[in-house]
Amino acid sequence: MKKQLKIGFVPSSWESWDGNQYTGRGHLAEEMRDRCLAAMEKVGVAEIIVPGKELTQGGLVASVEDGAKAAELFLKENIDALVIGNMNFGMEVAVGEVLSYMRKDLPILHFCTKSGPISDQGNRSTDNWCGQFMTVSAIKRRGFTYTHILTCNPEEERFTEEYANFVRAMYTLKCFKQAKIGQLGVRPLLFESQYFSEENFQRRFGQMLRTMDLATVFDRLDHIPEDDPEVQETLKDLTSGVVCEMNQEKFPLLARYEVALKHIYKELGADCMAVCCWEMLQTRYGIAGCSTFARLNDQGYLTACEVDVLGALSMLAASAAGLEQTPPIFIDWTDLHPTEENCWLAWHCGNAAPSQCACGCQQKLRLNERLSVWSDNCDGSIEFNLAEGPVTCLRLVEYDGEYTMFIGTGEIVDIDPYIRGTYGWVKVKDIEAWEQKMIDAGVVHHGVLIRDPKAADALELFCKYAGIRVVRAE
Repeated sequence: MKKQLKIGFVPSSWESWDGNQYTGRGHLAEEMRDRCLAAMEKVGVAEIIVPGKELTQGGLVASVEDGAKAAELFLKENIDALVIGNMNFGMEVAVGEVLSYMRKDLPILHFCTKSGPISDQGNRSTDNWCGQFMTVSAIKRRGFTYTHILTCNPEEERFTEEYANFVRAMYTLKCFKQAKIGQLGVRPLLFESQYFSEENFQRRFGQMLRTMDLATVFDRLDHIPEDDPEVQETLKDLTSGVVCEMNQEKFPLLARYEVALKHIYKELGADCMAVCCWEMLQTRYGIAGCSTFARLNDQGYLTACEVDVLGALSMLAASAAGLEQTPPIFIDWTDLHPTEENCWLAWHCGNAAPSQCACGCQQKLRLNERLSVWSDNCDGSIEFNLAEGPVTCLRLVEYDGEYTMFIGTGEIVDIDPYIRGTYGWVKVKDIEAWEQKMIDAGVVHHGVLIRDPKAADALELFCKYAGIRVVRAE
């Protein structure tokens, strides 16, 4: 993982509602705390910051004093999010004390565990369900944005799935806020819809644009020698396992271009970048950037085509929601299938990460089919069809200073016809609903696809905490 995520945990308890002599059990909250902590740690990804048993009795937050101690711990550790759980009835004022020290944009997840036993004589142990309403009221009164897991115990599937989704969303938020976006060159003259407000994403998300003009990019490329060890290693890897149907004299140049972009990415401190890929690259060097972007994305250098800055941010969000396990793919929402109902083409010239190739499909390095319409010198497009399976598709857009993310889910299916470039036919439940929602949201012609169905729910939750409107389709 590129970033460290820290989540605070408040195991809220009220000693008077922690079992009693009538139910035959006591000190249930400490046991429940340990069970919750074990379940959360099993999910992984985040470091759980929780009061230790040497800090508070049983490691619980059961008083105003405990709340102050927990808050001091969370501030010291600079937590990214907070989980509050009712181990029994819980102590509202203890939770309130913790929250009084926290920044108001701190994301919160609340859950309530199931109550302890009821005795044969009718004596209740913990009344968890009742106490949770007081706890949530304390959160809501203070103006925090929160999500709630319906009452369950930590060993249940519901708890694991919803906590894991929260972790994905929080990792996405951590990566998205304060992100550095590289911009190399300017957008194509004819692509006006790729506009963005630099001031707005600075103000809303603390993001920074790191720019470099193409003249500087090309100068960096020109100063990388062919015998550079990194270039030679890249050259070897570039031609491995692919069928070459392009001018092989261009291979050293493609390798040097890849190394140049890696160096620039690091120099700018970029978390993602949007690069000008036509037409000066063809005019000056006779290559296409597609296969280079494909390889960069497979190595974690998130790269969008055609200087689409919000497209690059969409890739960053997708990658983080997928916990950086699967490279996102920059696509066009290209066309409807000629015969298959509820099926559309996710395509681009040849920029998809090679690791996303369908099993048994032979990858080919070729002349860029689209760019060849106006340029004879555009070698460097990798072509294959994408692997089958469920996918999440998305796009971040901005209108009137407000952000919207379109999120759709579907499945790549292996059907004809064959298409040049990198592509997948995506089957969905209702393509007309997709179209109407995309039109209403103002989705542009570029999108992002990731072969991870769990990313969709994580992205929706991320948007809730980021203040981004969500439009979903299936």
